[in-house]
Formats: sequence, C-alpha cells, structure tokens
Amino acid sequence: MLWDKGLGTGDMIFLHIHVPYPISLVPNIELIINYYIYPMNIFKLSALCLLTATIAFAQQKVQQASPPVAPPATYLPVAPQAAPPASAPATPPRAAAPVAAPQAPAPVAAPAAIPPAFLDSIIYMDSAPSSSSEAVVYAPVSSSSAEAPAVPEGKTIFDSVRGHSYNPYGTVGAASSVRDLVSTPSDINGQKFFYVAPIDQLGYTAFPAGSGSILLGLDQSPIGRPAALVLGYANSSFGFAIDYSVGKVWHSDKTTDLNQRTTLAGDNIGLYFSIPIGSATLYANTGWLTYGRSYSTDVKGDETSEDFSEIKANVGLTGSVGSLNYDGYLNVIRTGGTRVDKDDNKDIDENSFLGTALNFNLSYAVLENSIARVLIGSNNFFFIKFLDKIGKSKSDNQMGLVISPNILGEVALTENWLAFAGAAHSINLISGDGDRNNKTYDLSISHNIGTDASAGVRYQRTGWAVEASVAKEMFNNPFRGFNDRNMFYSFGGFINF
Repeated sequence: MLWDKGLGTGDMIFLHIHVPYPISLVPNIELIINYYIYPMNIFKLSALCLLTATIAFAQQKVQQASPPVAPPATYLPVAPQAAPPASAPATPPRAAAPVAAPQAPAPVAAPAAIPPAFLDSIIYMDSAPSSSSEAVVYAPVSSSSAEAPAVPEGKTIFDSVRGHSYNPYGTVGAASSVRDLVSTPSDINGQKFFYVAPIDQLGYTAFPAGSGSILLGLDQSPIGRPAALVLGYANSSFGFAIDYSVGKVWHSDKTTDLNQRTTLAGDNIGLYFSIPIGSATLYANTGWLTYGRSYSTDVKGDETSEDFSEIKANVGLTGSVGSLNYDGYLNVIRTGGTRVDKDDNKDIDENSFLGTALNFNLSYAVLENSIARVLIGSNNFFFIKFLDKIGKSKSDNQMGLVISPNILGEVALTENWLAFAGAAHSINLISGDGDRNNKTYDLSISHNIGTDASAGVRYQRTGWAVEASVAKEMFNNPFRGFNDRNMFYSFGGFINF
C-alpha cells in the first residue's frame, strides 16, 4: 500500500491490495484504485473511514467467493444414551473421533462463509435435529460471529420496521416505516424498538404498556421550524396517536394599549385512529396546520387579523389480497388565507380553496423469491378544487387525475446486508386553469420534470440495525461529501428488543 502524504492538486493515490489464495481455488485478486484528487482535505476522518471500509468489504467478498474449508471442530461430550437391554444383540459403540495427545484446547475456527442453505430460504424457522439410532459420543461446537437477526415464523427478512431511508415514494405493500406507525397506529401494538435519524432530526421508541404498546416520538412539524411531540397507544383492538407542534406568542403593551397573538408557521395538531379488520386496517385522521405566520391584533379596540391555515381529514382502508396490495382513502381539505382590517373588510388569499380527493393506490409483487422481491405500483388520486371568490372575480374550480407509477426492489445480499432501491414519477391530467376567469379554460396532460430515484442499504444484527440512503451528489463525485456536504440523504439506527 502506498500513501503519499504530500498530496495536492493533480497528485494521485495508488492503493494496491493483494490477497493471496491457493491458485487452484481462487486467482490472486488485485484491487487497484487510481483517483486524481481535486483540491480538498483528503485527510478528514470520513475519508479514512471509507478507505478502511472498502478494504474490509473487498476481503469479505473474496472469502465468500472461496469454497469454504471445514474448520477444525471442537468437541463437547454429549450425555450417553441408555444401555440396550441384555437380550438385545450387542451393538458396538460408534468410534469416537480421534483425539490427539493431551494438549491445550485448539482455538475455535473463524466463521466460515455464509452457508448455501441461506440461499434456499430467508424465512427462519426453528427445527429440531433429526433422531439417530446410533449413540453419539461427541458433537462439534459451531461458531459464528455474524449472527443474523431472528425473524418470526411466517415472516421474511424484509418485514422489519424500517427507517426514513426506505420507500420514499410510498409504494404500497412495502414494509412499514416508523412514521407509518403514526398513520395507522394500530400497528404500534407489539412493537419494541428505539430509532434515531440524525439527518432527519428525529427519534422514536416503542415499548410495552399493560395489554398494549406505547409509541413516543420526537419529530418535526410538517413545515416551519417547530419540533413535534408524538404519542401513540395500541392494543389488539385499536390504536390512536397524536402529534403536536406549538408556536404561539402573546404580546401586550400597556403604553399603546396593544394586545397581539402571533402563531408561527408550523403550529400543528394531528389526530390518528385505526382498527384492524382481518387482513385489512380501517384508519382515519384529521389535522390543523398553520402554514404561514398569522396574527390577531387589538389596538384600543380596533381589531385586525391575518390567518394562513388548513384543516384536512382522511378516512381509508388498507390491506392485501395475496400478492396484490391496496390503500384507498377519501380526503377533504380546506386551506387558504384571510386578512381582516379594523373596518371588517376581508381579503382572501389567492390560494384559498376547498378540495376533495379520492385516492386509490395499488402494488403487485411481480418478482419474488426467498432473497429478493420487486413491487410495481401506482399511486393515483382524482381531485376537485373549488377556488374561493376574490374581490370582483368569480369563483373557479379545477379537477384532475394524477397517476404516479412507482417501483421498489430489495434484495438480501447476505444474512446481514439488505439493499433496496426505488423510482417514481407522475403523469398529470388537469382540467381548468384556476384563474377565476370563466372566459378562459385549459386542459393539460404532462409528466412531471424527471423521474426520482433512490437507493440505500440496511445492515442488521440481532438487537440492532442501521439504514442509509445515499445522496445523488455522492454518485456525481464520491469525495464531495467529505468536504462541505452530507454524503447521505438519510441515515438512521435501530435498537430492537
């Protein structure tokens, strides 16, 4: 390995890794990385960590590619079976494995490569050893340092609660994320974990309480700067949750006889309720959000106000039938801004409207085996917006259909490593221009600008897991993230119980 500390513009790092293996088994492997470095601080800790991880990962893949060599077994005595009846013909006992002259116990061998049985099924089920008529005197002790997390019977390795890196485009039928537990709080029941995502700046924990479970979350308001407190509870019959962000200021001035209340953008309260019905879940939620700074002022009896807020409600049903997954719900929203002066003259913000939408999201597992699956889906909603009348203009309306095709794929790379990726875009069919002028009319159909895509990995062990998705800047220039930008789009870690 050659590392030249005198790096500057145009200098080069030459990293040469040589892994010796018997020529009859695996050819010698050389990993050569040549990269011309533009002006940057290469000696940051993150750069050193990446190089170290690259070397370790390369060595691990070479070991997995090599045919496993049976490690020397360490033998433990097993309780002898009962002696056969006197009338039974004598059966010579099975010869014990040869034992060398007394010496210090041999060390347990390093773990072998992942057994081929892992490729047969990713569903972990308990199984008892087969019986034998022979009396076994010694049994080998197995050793493994990469313990895979236990998965309940009937579930796969993909069915764990996931973090914010996973499924950003809302493909129906994917594993539930932490925030999905808030939308359908009946799923909180039975959960036991701790989760923190430092980039998204949030943390959640779920733990047993009586006959159910409690969810506590420290999150962010949908908009603005306030934080949000999330509380939820669920048992086998129902679940409910609340998230609350407060941002209010009361100000008074006796000199000018002024009283004012200000509500900051992001002030929010949301209520969530759900009931499991067989393989489906019925859910409902409602919320009030202040999306712009609002105030109410009283100066010597003259009152003025300005308010920017929305109220919305959803009711829906989600579930699956075989490989088909569905989520359908009805949405109603009232949003807008108003300004009222001391003479009670009211101005309406141009974004004020009453809207309703019917949403129906579908997905289907088109490819699936024990270690991988691919879901294709479509998130669709039909909406109608009734725009408020402003001044002398007339009211107007818009209607449209938005179809968002999406795909999600995930694969178990090893017993501990999972990889996942997804993509989505939208097709918009809109009728009406919303200009509050009945003499004009628009009809449009268009794709949105570009397809969004994301990719990430999850490393999991018994009791903990980490999950991350990579920002696109990392693909454009792998070293850019080490200077002034975060290389991850999202990153989070679990402690599971």
